[in-house]
Amino acid sequence: MVERAQTLIRTLQPGWLALHGNRMEDLAQTVAEWLHRHPLEPLEAEVVLVQSNAMAEWFKMTMAVRSGVSAALRVELPSRFLWRSYRQVLGAQVGADAPTDKAALTWRLLKLLPALTERPDYAPLAHTLRSASPHDHYLLARRLADLWDQYQVYRPDWLDDWAHGRDGLRGPGGALSALPESERWQPALWREVLQSLTDAERAAARPQVHRRALDALLQGHLPAQGAQLPRRVILFGMAHVPQPVLDWLAAMARHCQVLLAIPNPCRYHWADIMDGREWLRMHQRRLPARAGRDLADVPLEQMHLHAHPLLAAWGRQSRDFVRQLDAYEDAAAEPSLWGMPRLDLFDDGEAQDAPLLQQVQHRIRDLVPLSDHPQRTLAPDDRSIQFHAAHGALREVEVLHDQLLELLAHPPQGRALHPRDIVVMVPDIDAMAPAIRAVFAQYPSDDARHIPFDIADQSPRTSQPLMAAVEWLWGLPARRCTLSELHGLLDVPALAARFGVQPQDRDTLVHWMAQAAIRWGLTQDHRNALDLPLCGATNSAHFGLQRMLLGYAGGATRFADIEPCTEVGGLDAALAGALAALLERLEAWRCAASQPATPEQWAQRLRALWAACFAATDDSDRQVLESLEAALEAWLQACDGADFAQPLPLETAHDAVLQCLEPPSTQQRFRAGGVTFCTLMPMRAIPFDVVCLLGMNDGDYPRRTPRNDFDLMVQPGQARPGDRSRQTDDRQLMLDALLAARRVFYVSWTGRNVRDNTEQPPSVLVAQLRDYLQAAWGPQVLAERTTEHPLQPFSARYFQGEVGLFTHAREWREAHAPVPEHAPVALQPLPAREAAAPLALRDLANWMRHPARYFLRKRLGVVFDRDDDAPEDSEPFHLAGLERHTVARQLLDFLPTDWAALPDSAPQHHLGQALQRLRRAGLLPLGTPGDHIVAQWGEEWLPPLQTWQGLQRDHAQPGARVQLIRTADLQNAINLIATSAYPASAGGQNDLEPYPLPSLQDWLDGLRCNAAGQAVWMQLTPSRLLQDAKKRSLRADLMIQPWLCSLAAAASGTELRGLLVARDVWLEWEPLEPKDARTQLDRWLYACHQGQRAPLPLPRRTAWALLESDAAARTAYEGNSQMDGEAQDPAWARFYPDYDALAADGSLAEAAQALWAPLEQWTRDAVRVHDHGAATATATATPAASSTEASL
Repeated sequence: MVERAQTLIRTLQPGWLALHGNRMEDLAQTVAEWLHRHPLEPLEAEVVLVQSNAMAEWFKMTMAVRSGVSAALRVELPSRFLWRSYRQVLGAQVGADAPTDKAALTWRLLKLLPALTERPDYAPLAHTLRSASPHDHYLLARRLADLWDQYQVYRPDWLDDWAHGRDGLRGPGGALSALPESERWQPALWREVLQSLTDAERAAARPQVHRRALDALLQGHLPAQGAQLPRRVILFGMAHVPQPVLDWLAAMARHCQVLLAIPNPCRYHWADIMDGREWLRMHQRRLPARAGRDLADVPLEQMHLHAHPLLAAWGRQSRDFVRQLDAYEDAAAEPSLWGMPRLDLFDDGEAQDAPLLQQVQHRIRDLVPLSDHPQRTLAPDDRSIQFHAAHGALREVEVLHDQLLELLAHPPQGRALHPRDIVVMVPDIDAMAPAIRAVFAQYPSDDARHIPFDIADQSPRTSQPLMAAVEWLWGLPARRCTLSELHGLLDVPALAARFGVQPQDRDTLVHWMAQAAIRWGLTQDHRNALDLPLCGATNSAHFGLQRMLLGYAGGATRFADIEPCTEVGGLDAALAGALAALLERLEAWRCAASQPATPEQWAQRLRALWAACFAATDDSDRQVLESLEAALEAWLQACDGADFAQPLPLETAHDAVLQCLEPPSTQQRFRAGGVTFCTLMPMRAIPFDVVCLLGMNDGDYPRRTPRNDFDLMVQPGQARPGDRSRQTDDRQLMLDALLAARRVFYVSWTGRNVRDNTEQPPSVLVAQLRDYLQAAWGPQVLAERTTEHPLQPFSARYFQGEVGLFTHAREWREAHAPVPEHAPVALQPLPAREAAAPLALRDLANWMRHPARYFLRKRLGVVFDRDDDAPEDSEPFHLAGLERHTVARQLLDFLPTDWAALPDSAPQHHLGQALQRLRRAGLLPLGTPGDHIVAQWGEEWLPPLQTWQGLQRDHAQPGARVQLIRTADLQNAINLIATSAYPASAGGQNDLEPYPLPSLQDWLDGLRCNAAGQAVWMQLTPSRLLQDAKKRSLRADLMIQPWLCSLAAAASGTELRGLLVARDVWLEWEPLEPKDARTQLDRWLYACHQGQRAPLPLPRRTAWALLESDAAARTAYEGNSQMDGEAQDPAWARFYPDYDALAADGSLAEAAQALWAPLEQWTRDAVRVHDHGAATATATATPAASSTEASL
């Protein structure tokens, strides 16, 4: 076929040559050879028309492979070529754009619509026209402009009739039918649009320009020198071309060479196999009839006996286009025009061992009905067509990754397969992109499972952080502007660079913002604009900024009812200035964006905003800013062309710029050397070895578009050949994808509901393909090529040898590997630090509270993120749990430290001031809930503060600092490392003698003395200490710090009494006996020493519950329906997933008795509990003997 084409015409003569073929490679090779044998003049560009950037890139690459270089090719979209050709033929009569193009027409309509509100002709539009929202008028104008833009392409005769007062619809046969009364406003409005144009503008409307340029070409009026038409035009790989383009190319064929390379799925005449064939009856047909049967005489009810079912179901768009081309070739009566030969480039024959995919493609090529399908045995390993059902989009991509690894490792048909030979198409690439990146980007490039990939066709609105920030700014007047949104803005590199915020400083700034109680809203005016005036300015960004700046400038000094945030300081304080600049510009933009403005004013505002907020940090940022500027210019040009200068609200300006942001282009990158992910739209018939379709779910494909109630083309009897619709396009895309696959056609969908596992059907197109395969090759063939995958990628089914189920994620295989009984776990304890620094009391207390977290943080440098670290976006409405404790701690920080010399009224006075400081700091709820907390805490905290004042008066003298020094005695050590989870090493892992003995070094500050000079440790805590008010039992887990202070002081030779004032009670205890204190402190020091080698099995709540019973300990660790257990903590779950693993070797029980039982006994026997208001005389001097007895 190609050889025969290469011997044809060797001179460049005018004419029309249509090449039909079912393989895009053959069409491209023939075109390349044609261009090689009949070159143009040097530096003269070939004009190639394609339908998408993908086809443009593929054609250029094909030409480069054929000729070694792709040069002098002007590849463009038909619409742009058409208008440029009009200008070449008509010269200065035609401007750069038509006055009735969609963009300009939108603004012309918007200018006209408000004046039509009361006119009876426009009653169907009355509801929208009477709307007070200008944006509603804009949306209506945009819908009408889009519809009439289609009319100018597919129904120019309608617009011509309407312009001349003929209010009707001209049908496919040319007859004019009357318009329904409810639609007569459309011709009237079109005439209004034409009347708003000047005579020159009406003559420059697209249908009029097309008619005049076409007449000029047909009459031989060639353009003047210097604006010549191209000598050759190539239309390549298009399955649909609007009628005006075909008319123009046919007229150009009189003066230049027009070469059409048309993908045609069938070698026989097949236009009569579906409804609508009566519109395309032709006396001559390009392709022959199969078996000599004229399908036009076969009733549609019997067509399944003579035609291919998939071609009949999916091929309407291609059918219409091919028959439209046949209509032009029927003009063979003019041999001077149509004297060029006809070429059909269909492949022939079929190998006996052809895989299923090739057999399906050949049956379509040969128009074989189901009844004539030959029965051929398929190879056992044939997987050329595959179907995969998974649970959700993420699982579809995970399954695809495994399947592609298998194909790349064992390519079908024995030929090497590369990632660039694979394309994956989805209905919505923006929705699928996060899953694609999560799966395909998880392996580094040096991992054998890494597959290079690229995502094409993504909108910058979803793929570029800078564009997301621009979108956020556009919506600022209607947004709450929460702390997390401000955090997201600072994460945009271009915005952070503009305000001088370095990546390493962002977390610091966000932490300061949270500490300054910023929650939502820029200012009080911003909240007023959102109809929330009662919220005031508290917790707004301006409120928090004032606190940050005052904290930096004045420390803890209050000024003008502003409570300073003392977190801000040091060399990083410049970040507060960056935040001030950002908030100032955001507020200025919010105020400006709230006011309507003309397009020119909006352009000035937007340019100022982008310049003030963004500084490009890379090429991607620069491209986004350039595209925004280009979109803004395009919008202004459209408004200037329509003489539109009326004020517009922000949402209209926003939508208008976005409409200009993403015009179709042939310059966008498509293939980047790896697996190509893209939407179904731009691919069409580009051949790939492996074609994969993901997300083929029922309802998602064919894609649905909202019906336009104004569209008259969908009225009964008004359809014409070549009309476009989303469902017809998607059916054609499915046919193109099936025919473009060369070795594997892969289809997947969400076949099971991820929540309840119920079955979900695939797309109706996938169902049609499966039904066809089952009817033609049998149900067994379909079942062998269909795989239902389990819910999780780590399912054991992947490792049980089920046919079709496999995974390359070796991590999951290791998880399912059988573990022999008593087999040691590979992880061993870390060696002890040979030069460990002495511990401080705080370190020892932190280890006691959470040994696993301490080990991960201090020894491994691992910190698990917590969900509650996310920024708070709402002001507090109530205080509960940890938040209540945190605010209460802040309340105590606002109180004086020395109460001894203050008058008796000081507690009430200072408590009131502290509560007001909490309010000014934004830590309390607003309004009535805040008033309730102030009143409640005013009553609740007054007795503890009075007790605290009385105790400080009894111990009025400041005490000296006490140095705490203790080096542990080896004889007091106990072994606590869990040998069940961390087996002992051959050398004896618990031998501590070779390492330095653990020690404690610290200072006790803030001590006080009573009149007798006895030292006392005093503390005021926001906690409640009683566990059972009736039994007067204490929460020993809250007594860790007081007990450690007493232990360390006694072990260091200092007698130290203790006083602890809580919200519910106050406690006192006597000094501990030094010998017992040294023994117990040594045990804790050794335990902490071992805890730096391995996470000891010593969860605090569980160990404490074990002192009661084993069942209580299990509940404390694993939890129940009413409470979470400590095993839900990721630090503990990482090492001990359940209670059995925790307690397997018995060290938990030993540690609980050796370490926690003494603390429980001390709180029960040695600590005295007093109610607030009780006499504090007992807190003065107490005989030492009593202290000793209590401790023992």
